[in-house]
Amino acid sequence: MAKKLLLIGLLLILTASCTLGITPDELYTRAAQKYLTGDLNGAESDLQRVLELDPGHDKARELLSEVQKDIGRTAPPAPAPAPVPAPAPTPRIPFVKPFIAPPKKPVSKPVAPPAPTSEAPSPAPKPPVFKPQSLPQISPIPQELIRSIIVWMGVVSFLILALLARIFYFYVKELLEKRGMQICTECKWNNPSGAEFCSKCGARLKPWSGITIAQRKWYAKFGWKRNPFTLDIMPQLFTGYQTQVEAVLEKVYMKSGHILVLGNKGVGKTTLLKWLTDKLKDEFHTIYIPRPTDNFDELLEFLAKSLKVKKAKHEPFSIYDLEALSSSTQKNILLMLDEAHEFHSDFERPLRSLGDLTGVNFVLAGLPETRDKIKAISPPFYDRIILESTLEHLTVKETEELIQKRIENVGGSGLHPFTPESIESIFQLSQGIPRKILRVCDWVVTDAIHHDLNVIGEAVAEGYQEKEEKHEEKDPDH
Repeated sequence: MAKKLLLIGLLLILTASCTLGITPDELYTRAAQKYLTGDLNGAESDLQRVLELDPGHDKARELLSEVQKDIGRTAPPAPAPAPVPAPAPTPRIPFVKPFIAPPKKPVSKPVAPPAPTSEAPSPAPKPPVFKPQSLPQISPIPQELIRSIIVWMGVVSFLILALLARIFYFYVKELLEKRGMQICTECKWNNPSGAEFCSKCGARLKPWSGITIAQRKWYAKFGWKRNPFTLDIMPQLFTGYQTQVEAVLEKVYMKSGHILVLGNKGVGKTTLLKWLTDKLKDEFHTIYIPRPTDNFDELLEFLAKSLKVKKAKHEPFSIYDLEALSSSTQKNILLMLDEAHEFHSDFERPLRSLGDLTGVNFVLAGLPETRDKIKAISPPFYDRIILESTLEHLTVKETEELIQKRIENVGGSGLHPFTPESIESIFQLSQGIPRKILRVCDWVVTDAIHHDLNVIGEAVAEGYQEKEEKHEEKDPDH
């Protein structure tokens, strides 16, 4: 009997130890299994044990209620919630947004298996039979359409290649032409490679062509790039006649009539007209006309090109287009007419028509007899001349200024190698006439090269007068 009691005690201790090691969730799971297998009493015992260990286990309480309903018992009342003490007042602190943990996924309630029935199970549905589908039929592209596309692609490709080839051709041509161009050192104008003088300012483009080794060596001693005393007209080096120039500019800006500049050969009339053409080009439409023409239509065509007047292809240019241009641009047209002493009767009427237009004025330059010639041929035109200015000769100071500008224009410095005595002698030999000044300077420079002089002193006049007179007969008027 004692052995039996000892064995029962050991079983009770083992059962208690096993029971104490089970958690409420494990007891709940075991109770649910018992409930599903029909062991309602065992399920009730386990659920009561769960509530003893965890009175707040709601799932165990719900399942216990179901089990007791099935057994015929009343479910125990739910324990009253413990009173929650009032929270102690806390000091006011800045609001900080609390961290909210993401909601937990709800645990699904175990679903009881369906109760067995006496009815025969329905047969399982048959799986669907796979039936392969045929691919959609694509109608072939017509051969004619394919050929048309290929032809048009070929035509477009050919046109693109032809355009690219044309662009490349003109680019290469322009590049080669630029490489063969000469840039004028005076006005930076592009000139053809074979040109000797600049087409814009008249400066010599090839200073070393046609000169001897002795000349080149002598020029290099003073830093000269070329002979500074050529008869080339250089408007940017215009010197002297300050009183006459101020009077001409005053009347030009008044726009009230024509101006006549008179003077003997070589005093600088052409240089003055070209200097005015460049100086006034921003305020006026300035055009330099070398001399009166026998064909007035040629003059109109020259004016149209100079003013860049746009006309229809076959529409002729008329003198009234000048008036329209002056009105539309609000800039007067200033025509610089050189060699006005060549004025003739055939040129009188068109010239008078031009002079009568509103916004068109003339600055004429010619020999002293020009005044009487215009007055006799066209008195109405002469009546519109508001200023007659005469160029006579430069002073000694202006002669020195002209020589210095010419020397510095070719890279020299000051008057070197000329001395003050040589300047005075040159003035006397040239009588202060700019063209003669250049001739005398060229003559004394040539003499200095022949004798390899480093300083040009007082010029020797012997033999110069005869040489100058012969040269005067061959030289054209300016």
